[in-house]
Amino acid sequence: MRATIIAGISLASLLASSALAGTEADEAAAEAEQSAQRAEGAGEISTLQGSGPFNTIQDIKNYDAATQGSARKVTFVDGKVVQDLLGFGPAESTEYFFCSGENKYRLQCWNPYSRASYWDGSLLSLFPGADTRIYVDGSLYRWNTGAWGQTVYITTCYGDSNSAMRVPYRYYRVTFWQTLSGTLINRTCSTP
Repeated sequence: MRATIIAGISLASLLASSALAGTEADEAAAEAEQSAQRAEGAGEISTLQGSGPFNTIQDIKNYDAATQGSARKVTFVDGKVVQDLLGFGPAESTEYFFCSGENKYRLQCWNPYSRASYWDGSLLSLFPGADTRIYVDGSLYRWNTGAWGQTVYITTCYGDSNSAMRVPYRYYRVTFWQTLSGTLINRTCSTP
């Protein structure tokens, strides 16, 4: 009788452990499937680079959430806060811009119709000619050394701020561009 009880307990233990192992395997498989679905639904996060291109703001938010470490992460699009993920330590910020012409979001656009995080890099490089007069925030930055061909105004614009930043977010854009053909851009910071 005693052997029967011990055998019954051993059999019950064996069945319970195999059932538990089956449950763990099922949970692992389900978790792997959910991860694959999340990556697929997040604009194929695994294949995207942090610089873009992204099709939507939601794709940017999904990418930043999936690549967040333990630090707080604030995401800006065209100067506006679109996501603020909680974390520890100093905040990291990522910034993206809507690139006119291609209708995608990128870390940096290569056209004068989009916003930029630096004026002395991507925006300035768009106007390399000796015929160009460039103003930055109303002050003459580069005088044309050849016959006048175009005038460009680059302006500092301010966007949102949040508790992770001490000052409002700053970005740059071409607010005025005139060539011999006429005025190509005439707008303010708030013009979309």
